[in-house]
Amino acid sequence: MAKIVKFSVLMILALLLVPMVASAVVEEKTETEYPDEITVETKAGSATLKVTGVGLREKTFMKVDVYTIVSYVGEGFTPGEDPGKALRELDAPKRIRMDLRRGFSREKLVNSFTEVIDENYDDTSAFAADLETFLAYFDRDAEEGDEIIFDYCPATGLTTSLNSEVKGIIVNADFATALWTVWFGEDPADDGLKEKLLAAVGS
Repeated sequence: MAKIVKFSVLMILALLLVPMVASAVVEEKTETEYPDEITVETKAGSATLKVTGVGLREKTFMKVDVYTIVSYVGEGFTPGEDPGKALRELDAPKRIRMDLRRGFSREKLVNSFTEVIDENYDDTSAFAADLETFLAYFDRDAEEGDEIIFDYCPATGLTTSLNSEVKGIIVNADFATALWTVWFGEDPADDGLKEKLLAAVGS
């Protein structure tokens, strides 16, 4: 009996020593892994966000890798009949993370935002000043390895971080919606990427 008890104790200790491995989602081509859920701090306390999808932005006929991207949204998100619309207009905690896989000019970076936003809006006056503020955050050329994170929380606004440095906060919710149209709009940067970024919704 004593041997059985001793064996059971050793088994429990061994299990406690095994590190807990978080679940991950993987972008297939680059094999980039992201956690399937994250915790963010809001004014209301901690919030758990779950992945909606992961993808890779490619350019030109040669399919040059530009960035991997992952999207998160708070628990309880209801996608409805149009998940892209529901996500971009959602007034609740959400995140987009981009990891650049090549360097390119600042001009190309800011144009990648403004051109798609312009495609999705006939009138940008509701957030035009905020767009200028946002573009000013990017004051240098993009570099391979840069990490850009957009966090939206209703009580705070949109926080933009570059390589863990907060560049600024925009409180206008209309601008956050406009930014999300780059990936989730009616005319997104890439329809295939939009589909991948919504692949886990409802799963």
